[in-house]
Amino acid sequence: MGWAYNTPDDLETDGPHIAALAIILTVASLLILSLRLYVRGWMIKTIGADDWTLIVTWIASCGFAVVSIVQTKWGLGLHLLEDMPNENVYNFGLIQYIGAPFYITSILGFKLSLMLTYLRFMPKGTARTVNIVVIVACTLFHLSFLIVQLNLCQPIAKQWDPMITGGQCILAVPFYTSMAALTIVFDITVMFLPFPVLLKSSIQKRKKVVLLGLLALGTFITIIQVLRIRTVRNLSNYLDSGSLIMWSTVENNLGIIVVAIPTLAPLFKYFVDKTQKSSSGNSGLRSRALYALKSKRGTRQVSIPLGSGVHSTHHGRGPSERGSEDSILSDAGAITKKTEVTVSSDVLEEADRSVELVRPTPPSGLMVSGYDNLSCLPLIVVSSGCVAQLSITPEVVPCHMSQLVPT
Repeated sequence: MGWAYNTPDDLETDGPHIAALAIILTVASLLILSLRLYVRGWMIKTIGADDWTLIVTWIASCGFAVVSIVQTKWGLGLHLLEDMPNENVYNFGLIQYIGAPFYITSILGFKLSLMLTYLRFMPKGTARTVNIVVIVACTLFHLSFLIVQLNLCQPIAKQWDPMITGGQCILAVPFYTSMAALTIVFDITVMFLPFPVLLKSSIQKRKKVVLLGLLALGTFITIIQVLRIRTVRNLSNYLDSGSLIMWSTVENNLGIIVVAIPTLAPLFKYFVDKTQKSSSGNSGLRSRALYALKSKRGTRQVSIPLGSGVHSTHHGRGPSERGSEDSILSDAGAITKKTEVTVSSDVLEEADRSVELVRPTPPSGLMVSGYDNLSCLPLIVVSSGCVAQLSITPEVVPCHMSQLVPT
């Protein structure tokens, strides 16, 4: 038996390709969704309605993938109508009918999740009102799409039961073409809704470009819809839906990925900071300045930078309700304090080794008047009224009277 039930082994079919694509994309979208939930639930601790909506969306997308894989076992992916066993037609049509609600719920879900995310940072005003209106309109459209899809034929069972000869059905190609065209309109509207707000915001130009670019990835979903329209218009029989199912699978999962990626900014920032700190730490260990004693071979003065760091402090009014958007829009309305420190040290090099010098304790009876800035040796006031540098290791750095300076 071949891939599909009741078919010969050598029968050509796209069933395995459809199944593999569905599995790979579903796992990929689950991975990205899990990272989003980690950021929102663990790092930011602000799980919201947009996150729950995206979870439901993935469940619907996963359901559509499972239905599509099962449908390949009943003939989805076969190339020729005459290759379709008669005993498979009933289950093929029924499974396709079951998959429609999963698909429509999925394409609605990622749009709703994205628009609910917009509400986290959109201020009260025209932009926020328009966003809410689009949410309502988008929901009503997809709900209408679902109702009509489930009632394409009267009686309803005519959609999957070839034994029902009476009744009538809506012409499928014009219906799917018009629905796909309206879906494109909503896709474009949803993706570009926040652009006016972001362009007027005071966030850094780099962050603004990155965020707008991520949102612009939604144009790929529009391209997929265009490809779906071309596929629908070329349908000659029900077996031609293999390509349509594949594009629908790509659309569902790509929508989830595009919506989830912008919220991963705190996670990216965490790994970047961790990498920079690790690199800075290793560099600091290698270039740590050591105070060395004088050598008979002479000395040289080397200035070694110990590295620099930036510490930023943001002053706000308490915990944010916007979640990971704070990382994207963190510069708006915040006071940033930046401190940059660069330290250098003089190193005295001995022939084959360097010795770290610790400030010694002067002998009793002598008074420390300060420390020499270069050698870190204490300046001792002696009874002669002169100042000398005290050396604990006189064989290396002798303290001659020539080192005394009048006070």
